[in-house]
Amino acid sequence: MSKAINQKINPWHVAIGLVIATFNSSQARVNGELGAYVQNAIVAALVSFGSGLFILLIGVIFYKPARIAYLSIPGLIRDGKLKWWQIIGGVAGAFFVIGQGFVVPVVGVAIFVIAVVAGQTCSSLLVDKYGIGPAGPKAITGLRIFAAALAVVGVAIAVLGRSHTGTFNLPMVIYMFVVGAVTSVQHAMNGRVAAQTKQPWATTALNFTIGFIALNVMFLIYNLFTNVSILFPPAPWEKPLLWTGGAIGITFIVSAVVLVRTLGVLIFSLVAVVGQLLGAVLLDVFFPTPGNVVSAEVLIGIAITVIAVVIAALQTDVSENQKANELFVPDADPSSVTLD
Repeated sequence: MSKAINQKINPWHVAIGLVIATFNSSQARVNGELGAYVQNAIVAALVSFGSGLFILLIGVIFYKPARIAYLSIPGLIRDGKLKWWQIIGGVAGAFFVIGQGFVVPVVGVAIFVIAVVAGQTCSSLLVDKYGIGPAGPKAITGLRIFAAALAVVGVAIAVLGRSHTGTFNLPMVIYMFVVGAVTSVQHAMNGRVAAQTKQPWATTALNFTIGFIALNVMFLIYNLFTNVSILFPPAPWEKPLLWTGGAIGITFIVSAVVLVRTLGVLIFSLVAVVGQLLGAVLLDVFFPTPGNVVSAEVLIGIAITVIAVVIAALQTDVSENQKANELFVPDADPSSVTLD
């Protein structure tokens, strides 16, 4: 039985992830406004992913190390250094962006966020346990489970204190829970690809490529079964802010690709949640929208979530003298984990 990797958490990596996640919170508002403009979540997602992919491909073309790494990915799969399922993380991002457009208008922001975070935290524990990410296996301990549960409670308090719109819809809640769970796997797989290519920009370009392809397939299927007219987005020079969602997403995916290698999936996910909550508060303060207020519940919820991050960052990995605290121990080296 292999021991879990006992790796100290770099506070600077936590700080960087927090800042980028805070900035990333603006993506939801941009995509929401774009979705309202075109009145179609898939079209809005295509604009977001397409604009991001365009930026990334320009970078890949002119930045030689990224270009070489991007083109080497098929060879890495043929050589067995990557599994085919490790390169399709972008599909999760596509479903997440679509969920923002379809689910939020029905259930509201609060239930949407709670479902996603619950899925992320539960999945992150398992992803870390089996070493699917590049940080290696991390045991599921009572303290890590408590931190994950505390984070969900903190998020619930924060978002319910910010928004009470929407109605409960069980299928949509389950959908976003599953999407949140798969998003954690996405971070782990992107980290694995980056570990092989040595290029986070190439990995991010791959992520956007796969997501864009998946969205086009969904768009074609949607058109086959509906007669809804499609509204095209405004030109970038007419409403440039509506085209910034892809660029914002790039910064977040790059940070995830890099930081998940040192923080692990659970801690990165919790840090990202805190950052996005803080970003939402800053947007409400400086760029308020009707119906959202910065209440005491919001601040209390954020504080509880921060405490959850601190608890998760404690040294809870299994060692010889920690086995009394052990609930589940990874029993495989991360390089040996396969899902095929």
